[in-house]
Amino acid sequence: MSVSDTFGLQLAKYTNVAASAVLIYDYLVTLHSEAQWSWGRKWGIIRIVFTISRYVPFAGALMTSYSAVKTWGTQNCAPFNDAVNGIHFLGIIASEGLLISRVYAFSGNKRAYLIILLSFGLAIMVVCVILSAAPINFNIPGPVAPPCVLEGARSSALPYGLLMFFEIVLMSTTAFLRYRHYLGSQSALIRSIYRDGLLYMFCITMISIVNVIVIVVLPLSYSEMLNTPQIVAHSVLASRILFNLQATREQPFLSTTSMELLSRPHEFQARSGGSVTLN
Repeated sequence: MSVSDTFGLQLAKYTNVAASAVLIYDYLVTLHSEAQWSWGRKWGIIRIVFTISRYVPFAGALMTSYSAVKTWGTQNCAPFNDAVNGIHFLGIIASEGLLISRVYAFSGNKRAYLIILLSFGLAIMVVCVILSAAPINFNIPGPVAPPCVLEGARSSALPYGLLMFFEIVLMSTTAFLRYRHYLGSQSALIRSIYRDGLLYMFCITMISIVNVIVIVVLPLSYSEMLNTPQIVAHSVLASRILFNLQATREQPFLSTTSMELLSRPHEFQARSGGSVTLN
């Protein structure tokens, strides 16, 4: 193994372990926000999805970090890696579900947006699962990595590319709704949903773009460098969208919680001309 490959593997280990630490730190920082608006409330679809996106990444991040530092020797690592990949998929899907719910609420309960985004997201998910289960062999010459090394394949860039495309669609839809229904609105809630949503989705999209570039351009020893950071970014940023909605609700003229807003989007009515009503 060359010096470059050794450095790449070490860097991948460090970034995955560091991302796990970031996830734990962010959880401790935002725990009070979760307790304030989530704990003790009725369970619904949004809370279930939030809980999955909030806690499943802990298992994925810690298992990836464990795999990164463990010496497998002659042990079969395939079942463990399959479990890790499944957990990563579940965490990312739940985070994307929160973003879809947010766009749905922002549209004023337009079922057409929900159906289109869910159908498109489901199609993306199915393709990503197929590509992960049966990766494409590009027949690119190069050294063969030892078994159970923290190293992916070039084809793993395809699912991340599709994920990036879906996130761009969500951002574009949010921008379209902003200028279609809420242009000129002075509502702090509208500004919070729009600004924070676009900012966090942009950050998620950027890490997906960087992940694709790393996998395609750099040596394969670097390919898993953003594995855990990807799922951590999804969990942290998707959760903060809801937490910031809660902070906005603290203003005297707002009385609807972020959980209620997303759980009962029919109360969030988009009006042409840039106004919004909370019933």
